[in-house]
Amino acid sequence: MKLFAFAIAAALAFAQAPPAAWAQSPAPTQASLVHEAFQSSYGKALAAELGQVLRTGADPACLSSKAIEPDHLESLGLGMMVKWGTRMMETSESLIDKKVYAEKFPAGAELAKLQADKVVARYVDIAQPIPQARILDSIFEQFDRYVLIKRIKLAPINALASGNEALLNKNPSDATEEKLDKFVAANKSAALKRYLALAEQDAAARAASIRKDLSLQPVPAIFFQGIEADLAELCIASR
Repeated sequence: MKLFAFAIAAALAFAQAPPAAWAQSPAPTQASLVHEAFQSSYGKALAAELGQVLRTGADPACLSSKAIEPDHLESLGLGMMVKWGTRMMETSESLIDKKVYAEKFPAGAELAKLQADKVVARYVDIAQPIPQARILDSIFEQFDRYVLIKRIKLAPINALASGNEALLNKNPSDATEEKLDKFVAANKSAALKRYLALAEQDAAARAASIRKDLSLQPVPAIFFQGIEADLAELCIASR
């Protein structure tokens, strides 16, 4: 059970956007976070890679019978991943015991108040590409693992799994981290320092608040069980 909880915690930590990077009020929905992530430059690059993988993996006779043009697979695949990525994020959120989380992180009101600080707001604006990239990477990492487990005829999309260096280089996280380091060094803001400390506490509290009544199934299955039907509609079959 401990190993399973650790795997869930890892998935949650990767998927959940940290408060330090999403200081919006009211809080954005998981659907809007996923949609905005796919609208980013990195999201569009991943969508293009998804389209290429779908075109390679789809059965031509099936596409013909369904009157699906291969060039349309990218947009159809994008719609599928936004749908299932949103489900993944919503499922991730539901795995957190809200009562336990509130007990472990009682500083929510203070964190929300700090979001109004101008320096914090600027930090959040600069940091935005990082949580977007984390959401996208987590979605495709778990999706690729599910595809592998279920022996679905589809090549990996996540850059680390596929070894796609060009796609990996489009991830904005490293460049954004450098910008943030410079921003923090140039702004000796007590509000920002406190905000970042609380953001770390918040993330730790989330990981420690994962429900204990979860079934012992592979983590990717928790998020993507049933996506085979949508893939079949795109003429992607199991081996």
